Amino acid sequence: MSFASYVATIVVDGRRLHFAAIVPQARLRLTLADPWEESEILGSVIRLDTTEPGLRVAAPLQVEWANDHAETILKEAVRVWDTVTRHCNG
Repeated sequence: MSFASYVATIVVDGRRLHFAAIVPQARLRLTLADPWEESEILGSVIRLDTTEPGLRVAAPLQVEWANDHAETILKEAVRVWDTVTRHCNG
């Protein structure tokens, strides 16, 4: 499995988030996927190869929601990243 093909989906506070790996960076792109509306880029989780990943929000209207749920988003991003790297490393 390559990084580029890896996507995971979770639900946070009733909202569907897609995580997509960005090659070759230790980063996951986040997209809000509303089944009734067009998908919207939320931002990225960066520094996933460190002990201090960070959430970068690119959608101004989603900053408050993302900050309210940052702990959950970061925890899930680390879990997804661990899965991505485990599959890629054998």
